[in-house]
Amino acid sequence: MVSSSSSATALAPLGPQVTEKLTRDNYVLWKAQVLPPITGAQLLGILEGSIKDPPEILEIIKDDKSKETVSNPAYSTWLAQDQQILAFLFNSVTKDALGQVATLASSAEVWVALENMFFAQSRARVTHLRMQLSTLKKGNMTTSVYFNKMKAIADELAGAGKKVEDDEMISFILTGLDSEYNPIVTSVMGCTDQISLSELYTQVMAYESRLEMLHDNSGPQYQSSANAASRG
Repeated sequence: MVSSSSSATALAPLGPQVTEKLTRDNYVLWKAQVLPPITGAQLLGILEGSIKDPPEILEIIKDDKSKETVSNPAYSTWLAQDQQILAFLFNSVTKDALGQVATLASSAEVWVALENMFFAQSRARVTHLRMQLSTLKKGNMTTSVYFNKMKAIADELAGAGKKVEDDEMISFILTGLDSEYNPIVTSVMGCTDQISLSELYTQVMAYESRLEMLHDNSGPQYQSSANAASRG
C-alpha cells in the first residue's frame, strides 16, 4: 500500500547567482560556475535528466481492496526541486539567451537547449582567439599597445573558461616580436628562471626605448657622414 501523506523534502539553497551570465562567448566559464551549487544541493540528476519526473498521480489499493487515485508526494518534491533549478538557470543567462529557452518547462530541457545553442559557438570562439594570440605581431605598435592587445585576447579566453598560463602567454608574446627584438627573445629563452609577464614587459619597454634612442641618434650622424662623403 502506498501512503498518500508525505512531508515535502526541504529545498537546499543553491547559493548566490553566478557572476558571469551566459553569452555566446562564455559557455564553458558559465557552466563551470553553474554546476557546483547544483551538484552541492544534490540536484545534478534532475538537471541532467537522469532523475526523471515520477508519476503525478498514484493508484492505491485500500484495505477494502478498492482503488483510489491520489497525488504523488514524490512528484511534488521533484517538481519543486526542478523549478528551483530552472529559476537558477533563468537568472544566470542574459536576456537574449533567456528568450530562446523561456518557454521550456523543465531544467533538463533548458540545460540541453543551452548546450546545443552555445557550446559550439563558444568552442569556435576559443579557437579563433587562440589563433589571434598565436599570429598577432607587434609590427608598428608600441610595446604598451601590443601587450594590451595580447592581454585583451587572453582575458577573453579566460572569460570562455580557457585561461592562458603565463609561460604560454610569454611564448606568444615573444613569437609576435620582430627580428630586431631577437636579443630579448634569445635572453628570455635562454633564462633558466621563469620570467613573469610584468618582467617581460619591463624588459621589452626598456629595449624599445633603447632602440628609439639609437634610431634618433643615428639619423643626424648618418646624415653628417653622408654629407661629408658627398663633399669628399
